[in-house]
Amino acid sequence: MNILKNRYFQLSFLVLFLYCLPWIVLGQNSYILIHDNLDSNVVWFKTLAESGKIFASSSATIPSLMDAPRASLGNEFSVLLWINHFFDPYTAYVINQIFMRIAAFVGMYILLNRYILKNENKYSILVSLLFSLLPFWPSGGLSVAGMPLITYVFLNIRTNRDRKKDWLILVLFPFYSSFVLSMMFYIVFVGCVWLYDIVKRSVSLRFTAALFLFGSIYLLINYRLIEVFIFGSDFVSQRSEFFTKYYGFGDALLASLKFFVSGQYHAASLHTLFLPLILVVFILNLFSKSKDKLLIGLFLLNILIALWYGFWKYEGWESIKAGSAFLRSLNLSRFHFLAPLIWYVLLALSIRYLLQQTTFKYKLIVINVFIGLGIIVMFTNSDFAHEYKKHDITYKEFYAQRLFKKIDKFIGKKQSDYKVVSIGIHPVIARYNGFYSADGYLANYALSYKHQFRKVIENELQKSAKLKRNFDNWGSRCYLFCSEIGYNYVRKKDKVYPVNIDLNTQALKKMGVSYLFSSYPIKNASENNIKLLKIFKDKDAAWDIYLYKILETK
Repeated sequence: MNILKNRYFQLSFLVLFLYCLPWIVLGQNSYILIHDNLDSNVVWFKTLAESGKIFASSSATIPSLMDAPRASLGNEFSVLLWINHFFDPYTAYVINQIFMRIAAFVGMYILLNRYILKNENKYSILVSLLFSLLPFWPSGGLSVAGMPLITYVFLNIRTNRDRKKDWLILVLFPFYSSFVLSMMFYIVFVGCVWLYDIVKRSVSLRFTAALFLFGSIYLLINYRLIEVFIFGSDFVSQRSEFFTKYYGFGDALLASLKFFVSGQYHAASLHTLFLPLILVVFILNLFSKSKDKLLIGLFLLNILIALWYGFWKYEGWESIKAGSAFLRSLNLSRFHFLAPLIWYVLLALSIRYLLQQTTFKYKLIVINVFIGLGIIVMFTNSDFAHEYKKHDITYKEFYAQRLFKKIDKFIGKKQSDYKVVSIGIHPVIARYNGFYSADGYLANYALSYKHQFRKVIENELQKSAKLKRNFDNWGSRCYLFCSEIGYNYVRKKDKVYPVNIDLNTQALKKMGVSYLFSSYPIKNASENNIKLLKIFKDKDAAWDIYLYKILETK
């Protein structure tokens, strides 16, 4: 049967097209995920793509963003980086979103159609549609969206059904996915399957070679990461000062339960709707003579992943992590990135069980209602819907390009000749608009820079235990914190108010900072040795910007 002529495939394509349509029709007036996306990764790719240092040594500095080491901005073999190199950031974002969803749909479909729902093409298509509509973290590429595809490849190789295209996908996949985010943990998972085959004495040389090749490619293209964290580098990472807030057994169990029911932000599975159906089928299987061992095993695996996730911050780990900077700097709880794949395979297995093993009269109605509601859930929980409801700030309003062009023209200097910092907005907004930013958000930068920047905000940190704890124990957001503002960096211009600050502006001067961009009027500007130059406004910007100049010591 030609899949292109299948009405469910055509319907799914239409739904997926409608899901992506706002990005194409509205363009930069679309609502795009802000947290860990517009406030960081989008600009990281842009910065590296424009830096001229894509292939520079790991210790080379990126002066436009916190004088960060080149190693801070990822590897040069990333498909996401090169999409951003050849296209503007917004176009690159849309291309990535569309490609992720196509890969998610196709990968899940061929996995289910060959290995799970062999005679139920309709439900292979519909479950694949649900999976492809998940709010995948954009900067993860295929880290979650591509898991069904790479699982299909490994299963083909393991069962000696592989073709040349399987090996091609195996080789190319690491270039469009994150090793530290998810694939390191996926490799451990596949490694456990490999060990199982060894015990059963059924492991194949091809499967062994595939797993070795897959892991080796990740290690090669992430050589900068290995250089920094394994062999050492020219800088000590701020991650060495990471300190986890631990909690007791009850809280750890509660965190596990919450994850099991609701999932996790960066690896959203939106499986809560389907959980009762999967749970009922799991229980039926436990008391059935003909048990579905795969369904039972995957369900128990998700319980194990939930427990690992919740207990990663259990106080029992504290003494072990305290003695190892390496363990403090790594987040080994990320097996949870496997959960979306497992939940949707479990959904497919549950549908198969209902169709084949039960005589329940209304089973088709139940399955179709769950899938119909699932599609609605996917749309109402999309990044577009989420950002509209939470912030109501579009891509265009967030980066406010026209407003910052006015500021650049007013300053009238070459942007590389001075640096800026920001208050009340994410610092990457200035960086997106070409300014050289002394503050920012980076997952990995020099510890010495963190200590230098702390002198600037020391008095503000003393006013807020929460801000102090966040900066000292984490510090990836190296921001010009203000205790009167807190963490709200997306408060629109109609909701701001005058604030008092207490900054060491001379420490900023020593870092080469000349100007301060603030979305808030500063009441005690003269006491901080800064001078208001002009207020900039634009109807298409989410914020007004108060431009302050940092003065020389009186």
